[in-house]
Amino acid sequence: MRGYGMWMIVPGNSGEPVGGCGFVWPEGWPRRELTWWLMPEARGRGIAVEASRTAIRHAYDHYGWPCAETHMSDDNIAAKRLVQKLNGTEIAREIFPDGETRTVYELPRPD
Repeated sequence: MRGYGMWMIVPGNSGEPVGGCGFVWPEGWPRRELTWWLMPEARGRGIAVEASRTAIRHAYDHYGWPCAETHMSDDNIAAKRLVQKLNGTEIAREIFPDGETRTVYELPRPD
């Protein structure tokens, strides 16, 4: 609907999807975000980092966005670790439509 979305993550030639990664902007929410999900057996293998870097690079290079960003619940430790690995920088703290306050991170273009 907005010209972008999520991709399925299918490692190698397995043909078996293990997750998804990309950008979403739910109706009524204040901003778009990088989001991802992985099947439990795919976690801890660096897949989310690689997929996220690819999506972020795509946002800068193909969409021409000046900023790629993400946000998550304060108690989502795995997502916070991923943002650290992606060199995310805190840029805002906002209340979202679901009533939850989240930190928003800018994600730089990967080298």
